[in-house]
Amino acid sequence: MMQFLTTTLIVAMGLTAVSQSAMAQVKPVVTAADPSAMELKARKMYERLTGTKLPADSPIVAQMVALLNKGDLAAAAQVATADNNFLNITVKLMALKLSTRDETIKTELNDLVATFIGVTRDQTDARELLTGNIYYMGSGTDVRSDLVADLLISNNHYVDLEQKRVNLATNLVRKTGQQIATSATTSVANPDPAGVLTLRAFMGAHASAGTNRRLVEYTFREFMCVPLNDWADTGASDLRIGRDIDRFPGGDHTKFSTSCKGCHTVMDGFRGAFAKWDYDNLGIKHSDVNTRGGSPAEYRIAADATTGVIVKMNRNGTVFPSGYVTTNASFVNNAIRPKNADFFEWRGDALSGTGAAGFGRVVANSRRFSQCMAKTVFETVCRKTLDPVADKAKLKDWGDEFERDGYKLKKLFENMATKTECLN
Repeated sequence: MMQFLTTTLIVAMGLTAVSQSAMAQVKPVVTAADPSAMELKARKMYERLTGTKLPADSPIVAQMVALLNKGDLAAAAQVATADNNFLNITVKLMALKLSTRDETIKTELNDLVATFIGVTRDQTDARELLTGNIYYMGSGTDVRSDLVADLLISNNHYVDLEQKRVNLATNLVRKTGQQIATSATTSVANPDPAGVLTLRAFMGAHASAGTNRRLVEYTFREFMCVPLNDWADTGASDLRIGRDIDRFPGGDHTKFSTSCKGCHTVMDGFRGAFAKWDYDNLGIKHSDVNTRGGSPAEYRIAADATTGVIVKMNRNGTVFPSGYVTTNASFVNNAIRPKNADFFEWRGDALSGTGAAGFGRVVANSRRFSQCMAKTVFETVCRKTLDPVADKAKLKDWGDEFERDGYKLKKLFENMATKTECLN
């Protein structure tokens, strides 16, 4: 009997030990109401929106946790965007990528970035980025600020802002009326302003040398999130393709019709918008102002005396002499066939237009622009990549939400930071 009791006791003790060991390995379930879970969510939201971490005793955490416990995610996100680092770090880094050909943050502060920050801060309609006659610069007297010498023909002003660690969130000032230099000391009004597309940074990255096709390619790439190959259409009209594109590469017309043609139908159709634009080491040039006799020779632009079309638009005309000759700043939208129309969802008068300003309006008014802004902001804040095909429905919803909110970029950042896809 004693042996039976002893055995039973040992077995019971063994089961108890096993149970305790198993229980020790089971982690407690963390619910949404758990303060630690909310604190983690608050910190993540803050760090994603500002690019900085909070100290352990920061009252901001408690403030955001209180709002999250109430279910007010929007207000919690607004606490983070009220921090100057939201504009000085997060928005700045996102805009830097949009301003360079290499899409890198390893570049100087510039007019495009300053304008992107300003439009976000001031909560104006983001379509201004492609249509506005505006730019942003710093205030104060401790940075080089001569309009011509330090903004139009050099980047001195923005370099100084960065080197002196000026608080861009509070220092930037909105200016109406873009200018183009006509000498080392004089300038005139930009005759065809199109937001950041006609500022020094974007023009410097894409209008120097070449044939201005890059301006179209990178407008689509940065502001509609569409790389060149994705909008190529071999079935579209080739009437606008320039004379510098060989229709028989390597003696084979099939190669042109099945490959080269696809990209150039759309790109060359839009290229006329930039028929009068150029860029060199003296900054942006436009034939309507830089061919005037009063300008010093080095500020003049090589252009047709009758049409004003810059020479490089029709260079290499002997490659295919029957190709299109650019004679004005008009453009046509060849991305309207079913393949692209459903993708871009053009709105308004989008079939054709004139100049950079007309081109900017066509792009900015498309649904794809709104979806691209949502995609870019989501990937910046949430550090996750969206697939434009797999996440098509999601991007459409977020783009529509952006439009309903009045195209406000600050609000878009806040909305993206509260998405379940971002927080999980």
